[in-house]
Amino acid sequence: MVLEKNWVVAEPVQEEIIARFPKIGKLLLQLLWNRGIKQAEQIEEYLKPDWFKNVLDPYLFKHMTKAVKRIYEAIGNKEVIAVYGDYDADGVCAATILLDTLNKLGAQTEYYIPHREKEGYGLKKEAINYLQTKKVSLIITCDCGIANLTEVAFANSQGINVIITDHHQAQDALPEAYAILHAGLAEEKYPFKKLSGGGTAFKLVQGLLRYDGCPMPAKAGEAWEKWLLDLVAISTIADMVPVQGENRVLVNYGLTVLKKTQRLGLQKLMQVANINVDKISAQTVSFQIAPRLNAAGRLDHANTALALLMANNEQEATELAKSISLTNSRRQKITEEMFEAAKKQIGELAVDKYLVQAYQADWQLGMVGLVAGKLVQYYNRPALVLCDNNGQIMGSGRSGIGDFDLAATFTDLKEYLTNYGGHKEAAGLSLPKANLEIFLQAMDKAAALKLNKQNLSAELKIDAELKLAEINWDLLQTVSKVEPVGQTNPGVLLVSRGLRLEEINPVGSDGQHIRLIISQAGTSQKFIFFNGATKVINLTKGAIIDVVYQVGINEWNGNQELQLKIIDIKSHDQS
Repeated sequence: MVLEKNWVVAEPVQEEIIARFPKIGKLLLQLLWNRGIKQAEQIEEYLKPDWFKNVLDPYLFKHMTKAVKRIYEAIGNKEVIAVYGDYDADGVCAATILLDTLNKLGAQTEYYIPHREKEGYGLKKEAINYLQTKKVSLIITCDCGIANLTEVAFANSQGINVIITDHHQAQDALPEAYAILHAGLAEEKYPFKKLSGGGTAFKLVQGLLRYDGCPMPAKAGEAWEKWLLDLVAISTIADMVPVQGENRVLVNYGLTVLKKTQRLGLQKLMQVANINVDKISAQTVSFQIAPRLNAAGRLDHANTALALLMANNEQEATELAKSISLTNSRRQKITEEMFEAAKKQIGELAVDKYLVQAYQADWQLGMVGLVAGKLVQYYNRPALVLCDNNGQIMGSGRSGIGDFDLAATFTDLKEYLTNYGGHKEAAGLSLPKANLEIFLQAMDKAAALKLNKQNLSAELKIDAELKLAEINWDLLQTVSKVEPVGQTNPGVLLVSRGLRLEEINPVGSDGQHIRLIISQAGTSQKFIFFNGATKVINLTKGAIIDVVYQVGINEWNGNQELQLKIIDIKSHDQS
């Protein structure tokens, strides 16, 4: 039951904008307009991300000076500093950014990443007790901590200071930490609010390297900053924070660094994944690098991913890269099996069903978020996927549909929950089994209350409509200016209508992909529709069709040609 998507073409850019920026092509202005980029300063920053102009001063953070001074005090006193990370790609990258830098600055360090299933998300009392045995007197959290009021209070009672670096949604009260770096807090004055966990850790590193008392020479510090940007880019793309503003600059430079990364682990991971280093893009990170780093924490322990990123021995890096890639293959298989089982549970949606839910006791906890994301795509409804773990119900939700805030909804229903946290569009929770039925009913009611007056039809948001004759290398050059793409800055989708289908050729081992030759007014173009066999089964040669597509490059045997990748296709009389 993959829902048919309504095609929604963006409103044309205003003539006033076209007149105000005569040197920028109309299509590019349209693409900028669609992404909310309308002012001269925004356009300049978007099209020409500049490190010196657009990367903000880390000392704009309210607690940056306090945090930096405490860390240097710990280094000077030879105190043991623990870096406490999260088990996803963002958290592991954040932990590596901090751990590597602290080691470089001469700190005595420990690290701790909780086990997803055995310990769960966030700072834990048991972990604090363990770190005490390692003589830790300062804990720096990465990508977690903002919801851990009780645990921070416990650390304080044991004489351990806690510096929090996080970006998740805060609760009603904040932990009494020594310092908090969280751009999204209402009381935080840092201008850009949407940093990832890795981006926030990076700002702390910038603060350490730019401090007057930093032992590293300024030029060496600048170089070190830049070499960390591969991890910042991975964290930002992996955690799906907006790729605009400061994040766009960090990702833009970070992808350049990733192409020539000095990290053995990343080099070996890209080799194992058969990644063309010269062609690395945000999509490479989204679909090939980040899933492999995430797989370690989903099915094994995220320490494996951290070890890979920290590896300085070629043999060790190679073995870890192979291991993580095998784990990722297993992750893909399990995810698909769980997704199919969840679909059977849910079945056809009732008209008044605003939230989809699936529960199976023996499902893998590390997979539930991925399955929830696939269910959102399939049903175009927020999704919640649950399993049993250590005597509790645990699970993960995904939204991105209408105005439904998962983290806020969990907060509203916290009376039923043992633990919860996350973002508007992705959040996790745990609860006693006895509360499961009443909690699911309450979630249904909350979703219905929020979404029953909203248009929940699946939409495909299209940037512009073109004729086939307008598809050329100049078009590709214009479209490429949108890179790097990501959350709130999607890849460009175009539509062409009233096209004649000239040829249909199955390709791929099972004929699951389709190559089409399509014509319009004397111009013909070759399109590829990956996994499109079932979509074109009712179309025949000579049919008049409309297509939504992306423009890219196909390289083979040293040759290059435009690649027109179909995203959706309909008979002309349907759309």
